[in-house]
Amino acid sequence: MAFASSPRRHWVLRFLLLGSLLYALIVLLYSVLSVHSSASLTSVRLTRLLDSLRRTPEQRQADDHALQVRLPPSGQTMERRFKCIGWRATADCSPNGARLPELDRPCTKTVPHGQSGYCELQDEGSGELFKVARRTCAEVVGKAALFRCLEAPRFTNFHVLAHEAAQRASQPGFVLPNVESVEHESQDGIVMVVYPKMVPSTYATIKVLREVLHCRLPIEIWFRQDEMRKVTASIDPLHQLVANDTIGGITFREIDDPLAIEFATKVFAIYHSAFDRVLFLDSDNVPVRDPSFLFQTPEFEHTGAVFWPDFWHPQHTMFYLGEDSLLWELLDMPFVDMFEQESGQLLIDRRRHAAPLELLRFFTFHRPNPFVQLKLVWGDKDLFRLAWLKLSVPFFMVQTPPAVAGTVNGISFCGMTMVQHDAKGEVLFLHRNSHKLTGGRIRNPADEKLQAVRKELEPETPLDERGDKTAYPDATIWTHLLSFRRSSPRSKYQIETYHAMPAFSKDQVCYGQHYLDANENFYAQAFADMSFSGLETHLRRFAMEAGQLHQAKVDALAAAQHYG
Repeated sequence: MAFASSPRRHWVLRFLLLGSLLYALIVLLYSVLSVHSSASLTSVRLTRLLDSLRRTPEQRQADDHALQVRLPPSGQTMERRFKCIGWRATADCSPNGARLPELDRPCTKTVPHGQSGYCELQDEGSGELFKVARRTCAEVVGKAALFRCLEAPRFTNFHVLAHEAAQRASQPGFVLPNVESVEHESQDGIVMVVYPKMVPSTYATIKVLREVLHCRLPIEIWFRQDEMRKVTASIDPLHQLVANDTIGGITFREIDDPLAIEFATKVFAIYHSAFDRVLFLDSDNVPVRDPSFLFQTPEFEHTGAVFWPDFWHPQHTMFYLGEDSLLWELLDMPFVDMFEQESGQLLIDRRRHAAPLELLRFFTFHRPNPFVQLKLVWGDKDLFRLAWLKLSVPFFMVQTPPAVAGTVNGISFCGMTMVQHDAKGEVLFLHRNSHKLTGGRIRNPADEKLQAVRKELEPETPLDERGDKTAYPDATIWTHLLSFRRSSPRSKYQIETYHAMPAFSKDQVCYGQHYLDANENFYAQAFADMSFSGLETHLRRFAMEAGQLHQAKVDALAAAQHYG
């Protein structure tokens, strides 16, 4: 009987065991269904536990070591001497993820794009280990940037040097160049920078300011002599413009700093301007009305600095200025969720803002420059707001997002001009940044063959918005204005960048919306209905005038050389 009952006993035990497992499974299922958040947390913990069990001894050792590596303290004001240990790769697209030592790299090797981790540095004085240049899998630097941990010591000390630059401007008696230490009536003026290609635009903008908008503000024209010499008599149209200006107050200022090239010329000009209160204008940026009123607006009087937004913001950016950008760690400041800045126009009281302008100068001219090396910003455009933000100095950012002016061809729209507004949301600036004025091609009369066939080489006369032929070398590009609805949230403000072939040239970059009625958050208006609809005709005429003056000077110089 004992042998007969043994299988039955085993069957009972198996039944009890199966019942216990089913009961445990039911309890677990009940927990999942009744407490979802707890279940999610449990699931995460289980996943981590399984991952931990699968990790190799080398990975576990790297995890243990990572616990000894700290974040550098914020707010440091003294430089520290660091030694680079190497790149430390991590999992989960987070610099705080589990270590992946098999993907580590020495300090001299470039870190691949899309790899999360950090640079491990050691303080040579204290021996402490720090996590620096912490990266996620997101594009935290420009795609063209080559990132190596070898530069990490300079990276982490950069904000200390920036602090020192700002502190110098806070010392008693510090003033910017051409700012008098004694109180006097502020001098307001417009600052522009020119190089050969932009002479027709500069000429046209100044002529519009003087003859169409009747603006009497004095104007500084900044230039680099070495650049202007590259094109024969390139600056001559502006000299003639100044000589014939009945209002006066237009002066030429030379940029003599060898580092002040390209975008840095703007910072140099503002920093060294003779005006106390500056309206900076890119040379291809024209106001639709006299901008003198800006100096009396409440926004400027309250803050002394007015900036304008760009097309891009953290939810839709082509410059990687999101929360994951290395920019914020570089500057030792928290992420700021706001529109990026467009610097085609800037309104600054230099007397009130010596410290941020000094910091801006440091950002621009410090070498080696991490903004440039890591492609953290595009040119100068965001450096202004960053200098003000870093020092917690108030400024006013215009709240209306940029509109886009462009041309409709069939059903395609190609935006070629950024449109900025005043504080009330009214159109104020038309920045022709994607399709410059040329004033016509300048030809070398010394080439006899070219001179003989000049008539045949003349470009076809472009069509204006009515389809009529005009005598202007530059075609009309402003037929419609595409604006963002005030009722729509910022997340819906998404400016597309595209080529609208075959309606437009393959070389023409377009901004806005390819099809005007495709996005309900934007609306279009015909330029003909605007109060400033005739402005482009003036610009095209003045640009042609600049081209003719330049050609006449080139011809005269060639004739003098031939007969001399």
